[in-house]
Amino acid sequence: MKFPSDESASELRDLFFESAGEILQGMNEAGLALEERPGDPERLRHVRRAVHTLKGDSAACGFRELSELAHELEDVLTPELAQENAELIPEVVLAAADTFHEMLAAYRNHLQPPAGGALRDHIQGLLHRPAARPQHPTVLAKFTWSEYERLRIAEAFRHGETVYHIALYLDPDTTLPAAALELARKAFGEAGRILALRPEAEAPAEQLALIEAALASAKPVDWIRSRCHIPAVVEKISVEIAPAPQATTRDVLEVLLESEAASSIGAKPGQPDFAVAHEEEVPEPGTPAGLAHAAAENTLRVDAGRIDIVMNLVGELIIGKSMLQRAIGELERQHAKDPLCGKFSDVLAFQARILGELQKSVMKVRMVPVEQLFRRFPRVVRDVAKLRHKEIGLEVTGQNTDLDKGILDALAEPLAHLVRNAADHGIEPAAERQSAGKPARGTIHLHARHEGDQVVIEVSDDGRGLDRQKIVRRAIERGILKEEDSPRLSESEALQLIFAPGLSTADEVTPISGRGVGLDVVHSALEILKGSIELESEPGKGTTFRILLPLTLASIQALLFHAHGRLYALPLASVVEITRIGEEEIHHVDGREVFQLRQQVLTLFRLDRLGAQKTHARAKRIFVIIIGASGRRFGLAVDSLMGEEELVIKALEDQLVTSPLVSGASILGDGTVVLILNVVAVVTHLSRTPALEAIA
Repeated sequence: MKFPSDESASELRDLFFESAGEILQGMNEAGLALEERPGDPERLRHVRRAVHTLKGDSAACGFRELSELAHELEDVLTPELAQENAELIPEVVLAAADTFHEMLAAYRNHLQPPAGGALRDHIQGLLHRPAARPQHPTVLAKFTWSEYERLRIAEAFRHGETVYHIALYLDPDTTLPAAALELARKAFGEAGRILALRPEAEAPAEQLALIEAALASAKPVDWIRSRCHIPAVVEKISVEIAPAPQATTRDVLEVLLESEAASSIGAKPGQPDFAVAHEEEVPEPGTPAGLAHAAAENTLRVDAGRIDIVMNLVGELIIGKSMLQRAIGELERQHAKDPLCGKFSDVLAFQARILGELQKSVMKVRMVPVEQLFRRFPRVVRDVAKLRHKEIGLEVTGQNTDLDKGILDALAEPLAHLVRNAADHGIEPAAERQSAGKPARGTIHLHARHEGDQVVIEVSDDGRGLDRQKIVRRAIERGILKEEDSPRLSESEALQLIFAPGLSTADEVTPISGRGVGLDVVHSALEILKGSIELESEPGKGTTFRILLPLTLASIQALLFHAHGRLYALPLASVVEITRIGEEEIHHVDGREVFQLRQQVLTLFRLDRLGAQKTHARAKRIFVIIIGASGRRFGLAVDSLMGEEELVIKALEDQLVTSPLVSGASILGDGTVVLILNVVAVVTHLSRTPALEAIA
């Protein structure tokens, strides 16, 4: 196996891998659709086009093994064979998608690809499957021509010629199957001028059952019938005069096509014209495939790394705007009456507006619908259901919700874990569901929506729900929880134990789950993404995992404040309101500080509890930021407020900050570095930390 090393070949391979991923996703979707509607001709055409494209593209990149296997697969995807084996084709398509995916992964890593033995076994089984000889032709002639072919027929009518529709039904026992199409083409050419012909020359002749043609000829019907009869090849002939096309208003495109069709009228009788493409390969104008092709021409593929560079440059411009803002503010304070100050302010306002539009535009380029992620999961649910002998359906809503592509890519694995967990653990077998009064078919819901500057993705099922006692018992067995601490756990805290490393409630280890790593991976991945996960469950009713993610990791509107000698920032979306309270208004309940805000009692957190030492000196009146997190409200005590500012988030290296409590840092206009707090992580950490005042 040889891998080209030049730069152009490398770019070609990168483009191939990207397009091949989309092709395989389409094959997965087509395979699932064919399971529901076996023999669907539109889906079969889609699969044939996908395999044909994959074959040609892989050959162009030098991936010989993949190209040859795709060529073998084409042999069983012909319309006749696919219809005869409609119940078996979906499994072949899904197996092909899996095999091609493994081969592409090997090619990416410059490894020898797998041989695809299982797929080849499927192919050979279908090719050599015995079939009963039909007693009469099972395929009926439809004479469905492409737009270009219809225009050629119309042009022949305008010239006063007679057009015939001819159908040749081939003898299944013919000894010349490979020559049937060539013999028919020769007979048609001798009988008149060929205007349209099905199938094309490259079709596998050994599987032909019907040949259709539109013929312009001055000969009578009987003469044409006798001329087209081919002994030992044609079993039945149908010849009829084609109906005259109805006159319709012609647009510019039709006029151009007609002129091209008219130019071909000058071809000599008996000389075939094969400039017409098969309707499956070239979509007609106005068809969905044609519209998709037109849309593709308006689409520009750009590497995500280039967008990141532009986004970083926009971030630097925002920092520069902040520096300029501070400099102009200082100039206005020192030279308040100078008319240049007003001009500078106007220029800065104009620059800020343009910069804001530029930032929004770049952000939109990075945003992609979560549908790209959700499309993977029908296959996941189908495979789990088949392996575990369950009936499971997947319902998807909110798939047009946009999310940053970087977050979307990182979310693929944790979301797949949640979907598999719901299908394997959540949904019960059909017999168990029916005995509980539920439908035999379980349902998993995937839902996405925007909430402020966050994206919420929910994975819910109508299964058995989580068993609190079982989770606590397994946590004690694994040493995650002390037995004496278990009675003090709230319902929410007990359920959150399921995210602990190594904990699993499965009674057996399956190829899907049971090793106690899935939900731990989910929790760890969301911490990296500065997101959070909420869990709700009701025994016998089902479970809902709710993922909350930032809309983007690039920039935020933030509230700046000082607390215990440090400068911090909070995402403005998490801030509900700001108030001031006195130390005398703070009370202690169960070892925690609380205060009353109107008719509500809220917990008060202090950031000095994040450190090892306690701050002794406290002001008589303090600012309190009311923040909303995980569906609850809390108060955060701060020393002073600096106001709102747009911050460009700079990711922190692990060597500098390893705490999940900080989601990043930013640089202010005066060069000051500010730490951006991860609100959910801070609240979770402080909720689990014993109050310092309660320590003896």
